[in-house]
Amino acid sequence: MRSFSLALSLAVVAGLSACSAPPATTGSASSGSSTTYAPPPEGAPSYGPGDTCADTYVIVTDTPRTNFSLGTENYRNNDFCGAYPYYKWLLANDALFTGEDPDDRNYLRMAGIYEYFATQVDSTNQAERKAYLDSALAARRMGRDALDAQGIAYDSYLRDLREGFFYFQNATVYPDAEQQQFTAFNRAFEAKPDSLEDWYLQRLFEGSAQRYGDDLTDRADYVERVATSVDDPALKTYFNAWVTNLRTPPSDPSAAVAGNDTAVQALITKANSGALCGSGNDALILLAVTQQQPERIEALGADPDALQSIAVNCPEILNNVTNPRTLLGLAFREYRAGNSSQGNDFFQRAVANASSNGERADYYYARYARTRNSADITQALQYNPAHGPSLYTRAGFIADAVGRQSSTRGRAAYWCLADIYRNVAASTTDGRIASQARNVAARYERAGPTREQYFLDPGWTPGQTVSASLGSYGSCNTRVR
Repeated sequence: MRSFSLALSLAVVAGLSACSAPPATTGSASSGSSTTYAPPPEGAPSYGPGDTCADTYVIVTDTPRTNFSLGTENYRNNDFCGAYPYYKWLLANDALFTGEDPDDRNYLRMAGIYEYFATQVDSTNQAERKAYLDSALAARRMGRDALDAQGIAYDSYLRDLREGFFYFQNATVYPDAEQQQFTAFNRAFEAKPDSLEDWYLQRLFEGSAQRYGDDLTDRADYVERVATSVDDPALKTYFNAWVTNLRTPPSDPSAAVAGNDTAVQALITKANSGALCGSGNDALILLAVTQQQPERIEALGADPDALQSIAVNCPEILNNVTNPRTLLGLAFREYRAGNSSQGNDFFQRAVANASSNGERADYYYARYARTRNSADITQALQYNPAHGPSLYTRAGFIADAVGRQSSTRGRAAYWCLADIYRNVAASTTDGRIASQARNVAARYERAGPTREQYFLDPGWTPGQTVSASLGSYGSCNTRVR
């Protein structure tokens, strides 16, 4: 079993050391510096922490080693205000200095500082929060650029995971967060396919829905490849069931019924005269017409339900019908008539004759839509664990069980619900359901605890795995945003 823990740069800060914000700089490199600190992109703040840190005098020397040492000490102590001016100086003057082999840790730490500042912005000031987050992205990307410019090799794997998680954390800030998250995690997957935890592989599965769109064959191939790296047997089964279902051509529910109106009228006449039963396939054909084209029967002046009642009692229907959709139609007809026992018999025959588990799941969901018996949703997902409509419906059951939560711990369940609905969007090939599921996921994401709340109580940090209650549906594990 693989084990991997992604180190995150943000942590709880109980007491902040006072610091002053040094003036903005364009980042001209001094003599002997490793690289030039490019200005952040337009819209990203080049200013300091604003009101987050007290306006107190801080000594910043002209010596890279001293500033690096002081910045590192403060950063490791979670004193981001104390660390900020030293890293500001280093990025402007000797960005790759580490005291040993040069690397981009100063950029990475400054990115972590900017992310911390973003958590301290008033929740109503989303523009400033996004500006700080943009600065964090800029710092990380400038670090890579600086290494590339100096020809210094580095492992992009952890950096890609951190970038992907950044977009997962801030999905409500960036409209293209899901796409950016997928791109970053996929780079890590391509580099080390056997090293990612299942949590990241689940995110790749979800992101592939938008990445491949209507190209279902390519998406199935991609998910099949992801599934080979999954550790959890249940998740591996889920992915493979989804691939199998996607590759199974759906049957056509609106297949044309043979015969013209003259032939159909002849069948109606046979039925009304009592000569329908025992006349070969006539009862089967008439039943199919009444089920699939009732308006055609009505246009000929006949009653589709009355004709069905005649046809369904023919021995060739009762005993010999094998077409699953015909049997399904008969089952629903019997249910409407109050004949549940006969309806169940037809329904089970329809399930037995279905061509795939995906089709069987469709039948159970169709019955749920008429009866509202939640057991049908459970049965549908047993046949096809990736059945989109059933997943969406079950997500609604879970959301109802969670209800309204007021405590920070309780509202962590909203993160779980966001995860669940994103999985629904990734699982279904129905664009309407996928769109609805993504919208619901976004609403639950916004309803989750804010960073200010969970930093204080219960003291969580971004990226930490936490458990939340789902009411009668047990509990779930999710990542802190």
